[in-house]
Order: sequence, then C-alpha cells, then structure tokens
Amino acid sequence: MFELTLRPATPADVSVLLDLIMALAEYEKLSHAVTGTVEALKEHLFGANPDIEAIVAEYAGQAAGFALFFHNYSTFLAKPGIYLEDLFVLPQFRRLGIGKAVLSYLAQLAVSRNCGRFEWSVLDWNESAIAFYKRMGASILESTRICRLTEEPLTELASNNSSLKVRPATPEDTPTLFHLLQGKAEFDQKLDTLTGTPEALQRHLFGEPSYIEAILAESEGEVVGFATFFPNYSTFLTRQGLYVDDLFILPSHRRQGLGKAMLGHLAQLAVKRDCGRLEWLVAVWNDQAIAFYKRMGASVLPDWRICRVADDKLTQLAAQLGDNNQNLGEK
Repeated sequence: MFELTLRPATPADVSVLLDLIMALAEYEKLSHAVTGTVEALKEHLFGANPDIEAIVAEYAGQAAGFALFFHNYSTFLAKPGIYLEDLFVLPQFRRLGIGKAVLSYLAQLAVSRNCGRFEWSVLDWNESAIAFYKRMGASILESTRICRLTEEPLTELASNNSSLKVRPATPEDTPTLFHLLQGKAEFDQKLDTLTGTPEALQRHLFGEPSYIEAILAESEGEVVGFATFFPNYSTFLTRQGLYVDDLFILPSHRRQGLGKAMLGHLAQLAVKRDCGRLEWLVAVWNDQAIAFYKRMGASVLPDWRICRVADDKLTQLAAQLGDNNQNLGEK
C-alpha cells in the first residue's frame, strides 16, 4: 500500500504548487482567471511577511494535491480561525482518502493553534462535496452570502472621499470597541455567541502576532460605529484581499452615511495595499443591506456557501487523522 504524506510546503514546492493551481483552474473551467506568478506566490508564502500557508499532499512520492490557507478571525469569539482558500486533489488520486486527510490535518493545526473554527466555501450545486463536508462535521451556512468588491467598483468606492470621521482603533479604544461589539450582538440577537473578552480582543488587535484590525466611526466626538477586518487571499490572483468580519453602526446614528464612509475607508486601504478584492458576508434576508451593498458596487455571490467546523466537531475532525508521521509545523 502506498503511503500518503502531508507536509508543509517549502520554497522548492512553489512551481509545483502553481502547476496544481493551474490544474484546479482548468478543472473548474477558470483557467482565464489565473493571473498570478511563481514569484508572487513565493513571496506571499515565504517572504518577509507571509500572507498564506500551504501543504502538499504526496502519494507514492508524487505531488497529488495541495491546500492553501490563512488565519481568519471571529470578533465574537475573540479567536483566530483557519480559512481554507483552496483544496485540490488531482483526478487520478481521488477516492484515496486524501481530501479527508487534508481536512483532518488542518483541523489538527487549528486545534494546536487554539483557533475557534475552521472554514472554507463550497458551491451550492456541488451536492457530493456538501454531503462529504457534512460527514466531516461541517455546518453549511445557508443564510449568508459573500459580498465582493473588485476591480473598477473597488477603485471607484475608494475614490469617494467622505467628510465623516473614520479612524484606526487604538489600544485605548478597546473598551469602547467591545461595548459596540456587545451592541451588535444584542442587535443581532446573538448575545449567547459573544464569548470573547476585551483582553483577548486587544491582544489580537495590537499584540504580536496580530490577527485583526479595526476602524471606528465618530459623530460629534462620539464613537458610534466600528468595522473589524483582516487580510484574506485569492489563489488565482496570487493577491491579498481584505475581509470585513463585522461592521456595525448604532441604530441612532444610521442613515447618516457612516456605513458608506467605513466601506469607502476599507476600499481605500485595499487599494493602497494592492489588494485584489474586498469581501464580507450578508444575511440573505437583509434586503436593505443587500440593496445598499449593490449600490456601493458590490456583487453578491449567489452560489457560494460557507462551511464551518467548530467546537466538538473541530476536535473530532482533528482526531480522525491520528498520530501519523505528519509534522504540523508552526508559524
């Protein structure tokens, strides 16, 4: 029986990784969407400030697949997570348990790094993949959709200057930021899911390593809104993006342009950092928010769903890999 090996990618793997990315794009009939280069991928994986990580799956000594991932963040949990951007196994190596092994490997990594959850996305028509992920313990978030700003709509939003005050959060803002976060949890009727602490949030905002950033909106000297965000990544573009985890404005200060001002500020940051896209989630029932985001130039992706493994399901998935010869590695 051939042995499956899962290992962290090294700089020597970059050309193989790009070949696998091209194979993934061809499989999805999206070869035209791959605009990245070996040099960019190597810089983002192994440069001075790496954005992403990757693992290589080898079967019988051959590169059989890969996974590319990065840390995301949950403001409510005040914990980092792992987001799987891409997982691909070459067709001739399928039905050998490689996909399951990769998911278990990444779940182990999430547990070892004290992450709150492990997430990825799936197309809603891919019923076999959805069934497989559910068997692995994943929940499919049916009630949310991904919003995306890219290319001209992103630069156009970034070019809209607002007179409203939006600024980066500082450590001194942590109590105010957490109070607003409690307000969002109460407004969303999700106070029971707010399990993080101000101390953990401050550590992850301003400590080392930092996982997330925050901006605040002010009106007449009072902080009345916030947004938290972190870098994400596009494998096909080999470019970083920005992902908005939470955006909230006090109900008493809505319809004053603050939401547009914060999105504009985030779009400016994305353009300044040479990001390929700005993304966030929206609830499917929130017609008002969807209409607002579309006016800002965002596309609402109708067929993508978020998969999530958390709590006991995460530790159970991590345990499925067992104590094999895999080296999880550390950042």
